[in-house]
Amino acid sequence: MSRNLTPIMLALGPLMLLGAFSSWPLTNEVGADGVNLLMNDASVNMAVVGVLGMSLMFGGLHLLSMDMKKGADRMSTQLLNMADLFIFGTFGLFLLGFGGQLSVILITNDTTAIFENQDAREAVALAIFNAGSGLWSLTPVAWGLAMICMGLAHVGLKVPEGMTEGAFFMLMPIGLANTLLPLIQDAEQAEFQIVFPLTMVLYIALGGLMLTGNIDEPGSE
Repeated sequence: MSRNLTPIMLALGPLMLLGAFSSWPLTNEVGADGVNLLMNDASVNMAVVGVLGMSLMFGGLHLLSMDMKKGADRMSTQLLNMADLFIFGTFGLFLLGFGGQLSVILITNDTTAIFENQDAREAVALAIFNAGSGLWSLTPVAWGLAMICMGLAHVGLKVPEGMTEGAFFMLMPIGLANTLLPLIQDAEQAEFQIVFPLTMVLYIALGGLMLTGNIDEPGSE
């Protein structure tokens, strides 16, 4: 097994996050409906798994970017520096958006928190939920830009050759789908239900292929 943390984090983090995503009660609910679902059906333990998976995944992406900088030319290095900026931004938006949902769970279930009445408690939870939802809407754009920059840095604008370039080339079209997501998704968020798992599968595949030696680890040459 590789002693490089990059493929391990890329494979393990998305697996944890995908598991938490598939078990999370929210789909396209907003406002009071979303608060009620979080209050009644969400699990703090699953939220912790999601946060850990998220941290491993974005940490793995940053390590991947650092690995790719080894031996990269000036333009590729600049693209990877831009990717790092977007990775950090996406991670921050993820934490704030998901943290808002976790706060709703804690506020609505923590009987030690003192509010004037139940209506006041629910009003605070609703305000936090709505703020978190606004931050969520920005996440796919920054995330997609990070993936596009990493894909361009690895394969440039040429036709991919071999499994290594072919696998990393997929960062660009899937990244583009993430970037366009706020424009193309419908009211049911059906596109998000496809693009997010597809992104996770790509990361798991990249990490798994690097772990098994089927594709070269960036910077290994």
